[in-house]
Amino acid sequence: MIVDEFVELVKIDAESGSEAQMAAAVADRLRGIGLQVEQDDAGNVIGRMSACASGCSCGESIMLCAHLDRVPPGKGVRPVVRDGVIYSSGDTVLAADDIAGVTAILAGLRMAKASGRCLPEVEVVFTVSEERGLRGAKQLDYARLASKVGYIFDAADPVGTVILSSPTHMGLEVQITGRAAHAAANPEDGISAIQAAAEAIAGFPFGRVDAQTTANVGIVSGGTATNIISEKAYFKAELRSLDHQRAIDLAEECAAKIRDAASRRGARADVATTVDYRGYTIPNDAHVVERAVKALRAAGRDAVFQSTMGGSDGNVFNAHGIACIVLGIGSRDVHSTRESQPISELVAAAELARDLILVG
Repeated sequence: MIVDEFVELVKIDAESGSEAQMAAAVADRLRGIGLQVEQDDAGNVIGRMSACASGCSCGESIMLCAHLDRVPPGKGVRPVVRDGVIYSSGDTVLAADDIAGVTAILAGLRMAKASGRCLPEVEVVFTVSEERGLRGAKQLDYARLASKVGYIFDAADPVGTVILSSPTHMGLEVQITGRAAHAAANPEDGISAIQAAAEAIAGFPFGRVDAQTTANVGIVSGGTATNIISEKAYFKAELRSLDHQRAIDLAEECAAKIRDAASRRGARADVATTVDYRGYTIPNDAHVVERAVKALRAAGRDAVFQSTMGGSDGNVFNAHGIACIVLGIGSRDVHSTRESQPISELVAAAELARDLILVG
């Protein structure tokens, strides 16, 4: 049944910003399991399974989370099941990121209810537009949630992987203004914004800056014609660091160097820096981690602690005071048309969701 549900869900088109049909489908499934379901203004689906009758020690409320959207090309997915693995047909992503997480949570809820055991309150959050800067999580009304611990099923690593830290992500948006002139008739009257941008970019710290920090310029544009000295140039960059203050300081340092590089050419650089999401580090002896270790042990898996340089909804939940860790779901080659999902890992992720509910 879990494979059938996964296949059904990935066939629903749900690229970021177009998750309405997917949201409706998972909301119906949550109601079928017995959860109370609501949808917020952003489109996030929130389900709540009440704790069992009073007098039973059911434990604390926990949250389980996955995201509904996928990266392009994610329309018209045609999954292929072969030799214990689910593949995309090769012309789209599979959307295991993150429908494997969604499916695992749905199956885990069903198994937990079927156990006949006393259950805690469980809150399920299926977010939208995670792939577009964690927008759904950022727009979520956190007053709707009671849980203080949560588990994000969204790491493209084997089941058993526990992500304890994620970086602060800084965005830099740079507009450089020079002075236009004819490139052949009077070039000496111009100030090339492209040349100023090139020198600023040449001084940018690309790649792995240190063991905890990376940097990249990913978008560059400027100019209108080859016979015009460009008046405008634009680029976007990012910095990530597992050390929050390091990310802030490096962004400020880079912004100052960009302004200086432009000024040396007689141009002006306007640099906007933003904290796209804040990093977090969860100690491996924290309560939220101990529960995951117990659940993994119950499912026959060892916990493998890791950090990541990627972001997830966990960054936003942690920033809002809900201690969250991100868990491996076994997906492979995500964000590519080679994406696949081993069925054994999908089943293991579902068992982990079940045991996270039961071990309390």
